[in-house]
Amino acid sequence: MITLHKLKIFILVCEQGSLNKAAQALYLSQSAVSQHIQDLEASLGAKLLNRSPRGTTATPAGEVLLDYARQMVRLLAEAEHDIVQIDTAQSLQLDLGATPGISVYLIPRWLRDFQSDYDNINVSMQTGLTKDIIAGVMDTRYDLGFVEGEIDDLVRDNLGQLPFYNMAYDVVVSADHDWAHQSTITPEQLAQHPFINRQPTSRTRRWMEGVLGRYGIRLKTTTELDSPGTIKYALLDGGGVSILPRYAVEREVERGELKVLSIEGVKLDRSLRLVWNQRAAFTATQRAFLNMLAPTAPQLSMLL
Repeated sequence: MITLHKLKIFILVCEQGSLNKAAQALYLSQSAVSQHIQDLEASLGAKLLNRSPRGTTATPAGEVLLDYARQMVRLLAEAEHDIVQIDTAQSLQLDLGATPGISVYLIPRWLRDFQSDYDNINVSMQTGLTKDIIAGVMDTRYDLGFVEGEIDDLVRDNLGQLPFYNMAYDVVVSADHDWAHQSTITPEQLAQHPFINRQPTSRTRRWMEGVLGRYGIRLKTTTELDSPGTIKYALLDGGGVSILPRYAVEREVERGELKVLSIEGVKLDRSLRLVWNQRAAFTATQRAFLNMLAPTAPQLSMLL
């Protein structure tokens, strides 16, 4: 059976040149992606992809399908855009909920792009803890929620969730810190240095300490603050060392005010996750917002 979902997967495989890369981008298994392609080939009665050690390319039949599939996806996106904007006098509402770092550093950028296209949609955004964002999505206070990390302990019936972006975390120090001339530090250096941490109830703190603990790193917490922004300003004032998401310090790093370092042998990244209530289909405003994000997160387009 040919579906828009399968066509979008086919497009991504062709663009990535690899089943595996497409699967990673979509947070799916390679076998699941392969099955979707096989379903398309069975429905059309034609081989669509050539696979070789050098990558995956479209066959002549695949090239024809790729052209039509791209046109279909583009036309659908244009139709949805025009339908949402058909009555500019109508005031539409979109309510978002997000955890602290996302609400401060990412959503304002998204809203700038979104409202340049949809100035007839009023957007309200509320910051909260992960459990509160999920509760708000389930009781329909929020149309969409954005949270960080794993939420297995908070899963409910009819809660939709999709990881769609990996966010890097770095050790961060001020430009005049003793480590500012380095690009990396050792686990021992980090463990011995006074550390600015999130509060004990923070899921981010529990995640970070769990990952570091697997490398034998026990943080020497001397200060506890309640948000990435508060920690960042403490660092700017020469407050010490912390670990923050890269998106929270991009501007300060570009201006030379803060320096980011990696930990030798340690990788810190965390998923950004969309959550929604599956009891109802996406509204036009929800779809418009997700379509705006989809070019940088292909897996979001698979929901639409």
